[in-house]
Amino acid sequence: MLKRSLLIMIICLLFPAVSPVQALELPVGEIIETPTTTYQKTFSIDTTLPIWEKAMDNPSLMGQLWVIYGFRPPYRVTRTNAGIHVSDPQGIIGDVRQIDRSDRSRTFCATGSFNHWAIPSFFTASGVVIFAYEAGSKGITGVVELFMRGDNGISRFVMALFSGILARRIDNRIGSTLENMEEIILDITHNPQSVRDRLTGRMLRDFDRVFPAKGNGPAKNQERP
Repeated sequence: MLKRSLLIMIICLLFPAVSPVQALELPVGEIIETPTTTYQKTFSIDTTLPIWEKAMDNPSLMGQLWVIYGFRPPYRVTRTNAGIHVSDPQGIIGDVRQIDRSDRSRTFCATGSFNHWAIPSFFTASGVVIFAYEAGSKGITGVVELFMRGDNGISRFVMALFSGILARRIDNRIGSTLENMEEIILDITHNPQSVRDRLTGRMLRDFDRVFPAKGNGPAKNQERP
């Protein structure tokens, strides 16, 4: 049960989508300064800086694209005033927010809990994820850094007790998430019409607002209901 709890916590905290927020109640400084666990991973994506930053700054759209692409786990993503709310059939419940936006970096914070009979309600955690990146001749390269802290003493004790399992789960989840992000962003960069062909209605309008078609005319599928 504890292994399952750790996996669900990590999935919730590492979902790669967030939105700007004006104020944050979470103790971000405490999470970064005294984390229960940390993790770091390099990444590279063949895209342009504007596309990468638009993807990072539009979490609701990217979350919906995640669903349309059929990636796993099968999240349900809804927009909130502060960011996005994430849930799935296994009982993952999380709120994710962008808390800092600066030149060549984005910082996100998430808090996760569970709605599952097998997982104690007190087992919760918060995390801060920092993407630092730069543009080069082969696209975007960077480092993603995770700071995660249990929200109470029991959660922190369990996370420390199973630190080896936790490290492996984090590595698997971040690696998988970055691969999925790359697939979406590569399509947006090199074949955006293939993305538009998947969309209708509001999602299509949102996509063309964030990633407008080149030229002055409407995108090929703009008139679909």
